[in-house]
Amino acid sequence: MKMRSAILVLTLVLAGCGVGRVGAPPAVFDLGLDARPAPQLPAREPIALAFSAVPALSSTGVIWRVGDSAAPQSYATYRWASSPAELVRQRLIERLSRQGPVLAERASSQTPQLQVYLSQFEQVFAPDGSASEGRVLLQAVLLDGRRVVGQLRIATQAPAPTQDAAGGVAALRQATDDAADQLARWLATQPRAAARPGG
Repeated sequence: MKMRSAILVLTLVLAGCGVGRVGAPPAVFDLGLDARPAPQLPAREPIALAFSAVPALSSTGVIWRVGDSAAPQSYATYRWASSPAELVRQRLIERLSRQGPVLAERASSQTPQLQVYLSQFEQVFAPDGSASEGRVLLQAVLLDGRRVVGQLRIATQAPAPTQDAAGGVAALRQATDDAADQLARWLATQPRAAARPGG
């Protein structure tokens, strides 16, 4: 009963974030500049990126939830500059482009295609509200024509420095960069994506 009460209080507090700012424009966040050093990886052939996400990540709400409950919420007066799906897609392009070109579509049937699906991008609080973390979940499939070359599930978490929207944004930024680095490292191990000798 105490746990349910704690969750209810936390939900009411977070859902009402921004009370007293009626009429004020929402605070807007993005993932910031991609300034963190990227892993040193070999060059690779061009790939085509096909990116998609769950429908909930097509809006600009900053999503949070308590524990693993099935009730995601959005902060009242905080927004992303673009949808999480678009922000993560751009970050992946920035990271992966350091090893080789990332195309919007296949240049030819010989161009490998990387399909990425974003299914989680949210701040998750402990039931008592004492801590939270940013969680990002991606599924990646590398295709050579219609043949599946490899697939990978990437789940990253990063602790939030503060238990509010700004802390959640910072945690999601780190979790996204960690996921992008993992994806880049994995691609470097896939023969179909590796650069050809003398290419």
